[in-house]
Order: sequence, then structure tokens, then C-alpha cells
Amino acid sequence: MRTTRVYIGAELASGQVIDLDRTQCHYLKNVLRLKPGAAFFLFDGRQPIDYEARLVADGKAFRAEIGATHPLATESALHSEIIQGLGRTDHIDWMIQKSTELGVNRISIFNAERTQSPLKSTAQEKKLNHWRGVAISACEQCGRAVLPEIVFHLQLQQAINEAKHELKLLLDFDGEPLTAALRSPLPSVSILLGPEGGLNAHEIDMAQESGFRPASLGPRVLRMETAATAALSIIQASAGDIGPG
Repeated sequence: MRTTRVYIGAELASGQVIDLDRTQCHYLKNVLRLKPGAAFFLFDGRQPIDYEARLVADGKAFRAEIGATHPLATESALHSEIIQGLGRTDHIDWMIQKSTELGVNRISIFNAERTQSPLKSTAQEKKLNHWRGVAISACEQCGRAVLPEIVFHLQLQQAINEAKHELKLLLDFDGEPLTAALRSPLPSVSILLGPEGGLNAHEIDMAQESGFRPASLGPRVLRMETAATAALSIIQASAGDIGPG
């Protein structure tokens, strides 16, 4: 049976009665067909907790009456980051959605030299809001309650300067097999890859000078979004919480 979960971008506490915005009211009333008194869950994106909630009618709008809390175990012990060169909108959206489902903690997107339509600084806020919306929907579906952090950089150098994880991997055909690059224990990892055309030689050199280790996913050419999620899946299966326990 599907569990209805709704993100609320505010601090939550048992005993509160909170207003739901127009989009949330439409989703609960017209999409899910919930009636007053129906039970569902809320989460605030900050901590791994679901809050029981009951739908309360307030004229034509709805409110949520918050009840008991339920700690979750849906966050991975492996702290992971995708550093992705900006590509086509649908490819980036797919990568964000699937990486969120797989447990990524941070997604850093940057204008690469081969990005076909670089994102201007004036459009960053709108695009970041869109990407966060994609991650929110993925969290609502997959059971996560902590949203991954999503940031944007105008250049690769800014993105790799912020990569502080223990293992830094650059997806590259000339690298060693990804599984050979992994080690145990592995508490944190950054995965760097370019847009549809890949990184150029200068960007690859820059990444390696910053400690990124070339790693290969095999002989086939994968789409940008496939490569990101395939690498994260392999690492999660080896050092995270996916696969046989």
C-alpha cells in the first residue's frame, strides 16, 4: 500500500496544525483524492523523521494536524556527492531524481567547457528551485526525509574546490576499473563527470591536480545521466546500503 508523504519546508513538531499551500492542497485533494480526516505523512527535509498528519478541512483549503514522529533509516551511511557538468534539462532532471533515490547527499552542477547552453548567474535561482523540486518529489516517493543539497557553480574549479570527500573519482575511459578504485571502509566519495560531450583535456588535468582519481565504468559509452547513477549504484553496492546486507 502506498504511503502518502508531503514535504513541508518549515520546522515541524508534534501537536502543530499547519496550513498547506495551494499546490499541496491540489495534490492531496484532486490528485490523491484524500478526504478530511485522511492520514498521511509530512517531512521537513532536514532530519530523518516522518511526522504523522491528519487532513483537516478549512473552508476550501486544507490544513495538516501533526501527530507522532517516526524516525527513519532511509539515509545512507555513505556520504556521496555527484559533481556534474551541466547538460540538457531532461538529462539533469533524470540524474537528480535517480541519484536522490539512490541516496546521494549533495549534487553540484557546473558550467563545463562543453556545456551547450551555459546557465547564467541571473537564471540560477529559478533553475535551482526547479532542481530542488525534482529532488523533493524523489524524496516523497522513495521514503527519504533529508533532501540532498543542490548547488550550482559557474566553473568547474569552484565545484572541485568544495569537494572535501575522502575519495574523489573522475569518470574517465582511461581510468582504472571503478571497483578497483574503491576501498573499505569508505565514509565519503565525490563522483565527477562532464556533460554530454564530456570534460575537455584542460578540465581533466584540473581535476587530477585537485586529487580526482580517473575511474572507468567499462567499454561502453554511457549517457551522462546513466554514468552518474551507474557509478553511484556500484559504490553504494560496495560501500553503502544497496544490495545484500
